[in-house]
Amino acid sequence: MSAPSLFGSRDERIVEPRSLLSSIGEVAYSWDIGSDTLSWGPNAAEVLGPVPLAVLQRGLSFAGLVEPGSGRSRYDAIFSSGGHDLGDGAVYRTRYAADLAGRKMWIEDAGRWFVGIDGRPSRARGVLRLERAVRPEELTATDADLCDRNALVERVDEALAEHLPADRSVVVLVAAIGELARLNGEFGHEGTEEIIEEVRQRLHSVMRRRDQLMHYSGNRFAILLSSCPANQIEAAAERFIKAVARSAVESSRGIALVRLRVGAAIAPDLAREGATLVKAAESALSGAEAAGLDNAVIARRPVVAEGGGGVPRLDLEAVAALNERRVRLALQPVVTAKGRIPAFHEALLRVERPQGGFLAAAELVPLLERRGLVNLFDHRVLELAMTHLTNRQDAVLSINVSPRTLADADWIEGFEASAGANPGAAKRLIVEVTETATIEDPERMARLLTRIKQRGARVAIDDFGAGHTSLRHLRAFPIDILKLDGAFTQNLRRSTDDRFFVRTLLELAHHLGVETVAEWVDDELQASMLCDWGVTYLQGHLVGKAELSLPDETHDGPPLRAAG
Repeated sequence: MSAPSLFGSRDERIVEPRSLLSSIGEVAYSWDIGSDTLSWGPNAAEVLGPVPLAVLQRGLSFAGLVEPGSGRSRYDAIFSSGGHDLGDGAVYRTRYAADLAGRKMWIEDAGRWFVGIDGRPSRARGVLRLERAVRPEELTATDADLCDRNALVERVDEALAEHLPADRSVVVLVAAIGELARLNGEFGHEGTEEIIEEVRQRLHSVMRRRDQLMHYSGNRFAILLSSCPANQIEAAAERFIKAVARSAVESSRGIALVRLRVGAAIAPDLAREGATLVKAAESALSGAEAAGLDNAVIARRPVVAEGGGGVPRLDLEAVAALNERRVRLALQPVVTAKGRIPAFHEALLRVERPQGGFLAAAELVPLLERRGLVNLFDHRVLELAMTHLTNRQDAVLSINVSPRTLADADWIEGFEASAGANPGAAKRLIVEVTETATIEDPERMARLLTRIKQRGARVAIDDFGAGHTSLRHLRAFPIDILKLDGAFTQNLRRSTDDRFFVRTLLELAHHLGVETVAEWVDDELQASMLCDWGVTYLQGHLVGKAELSLPDETHDGPPLRAAG
């Protein structure tokens, strides 16, 4: 059955993407994992209901809404995904029940996480979809030690209040059963639950009388150790690891070999607050999981640069890279949906480190925005792109421009000067702005985009689909391309709602007379559906990964220093 049209008769009554998203129970989000800042699409209240704002603004607070034993939280799904970010994210997907202000719902939560400077997940972008209400018999937990994350933090705070005044340390161990996805695949839900229960009993068997054990977030356990010195943490963790690994676990579905990964944090050395200790132990656990370690990873205090007034090392390193001309472009191909013919490349920022490798863009760009440095890098990307286009007459590039840079008159003036000096290169340039950049001052944004168009470049709206921009404003923008948010296109195989939504967005683009790019295209089924629905271009691992361009001639300029 074909999707119903967005458009009415001649009065062109249009259904806004925001309203359509709400009608199918979906909301997009982005999560800065390092700062635990969670941002939602504009229809969050319509989909999630009256969930307190303080809960919606923090990723780990939202994870506290997950009903114990119902499934992995988003945090667990990301840190136990086992994937690798090769430049455009690693896929995660989970399903859980959550208490949304008294309304218990089954939720599918899927997206991609992006690696940070330390090699761990730093940022995530995805879509949350409400499935149906939870039936009471579906949540019949019998484990007396079962708790959610908020209850765990409360238990840690209680232990701290009891032991710290008496100068007794408190250690938080967070332990996870490794390869849970594989166990679920081999043994099914019931068999995996039996394995988790056996692990819980083995952990209990080697506990001291004064220790506390709690099972939370699916495959995770927290163990609170009082009066455990820092130099004995590894020995204590080893006791639990060996108890689990001593023999295979028998279940009704078969025999499994189970390993435990452990992260640890100690009070008062690291912190005196339960939430900080739990988060630190979970972060240490993610390091143990990523490295496949059989010993505990102990959380340490973060290190900052010496004499930098608290400026992070990353900040200083990024500025040094700009001064030393270590900013590069990685080019990812965008191809026609029909015929897979290369149409243009997206130029992605890459910053080389002196010792080799690159700074992680997922963590770098938000930091540059916070420090007020992103405009300097956007200027450099424009310079590199125009040089590339001048040297390669057959090249077509798209570049991303930060909303903060667009608010700076220097960038648009620099663009106009560069385009005026080389109009042939400007005609082969596409300037991408995010959908969120268009909402603060739409009239000003329309004027800026018009100035870009007047110089011959094309304009694209990136990450389109979350519903930030109204169709009235879209009509006023001189846009050539809509890039559909990959968080929606990656779920086409599984979600009929996302198939309907993406088809509707494509119909909208056709009505506006603009071309479309589908991001995050990883398999042939996705590509085939999108092609059938009329998408113009495809971008993703199926058609090509980002590769570094050859170094071009650079323009010398004055050295820079980090903002204070």
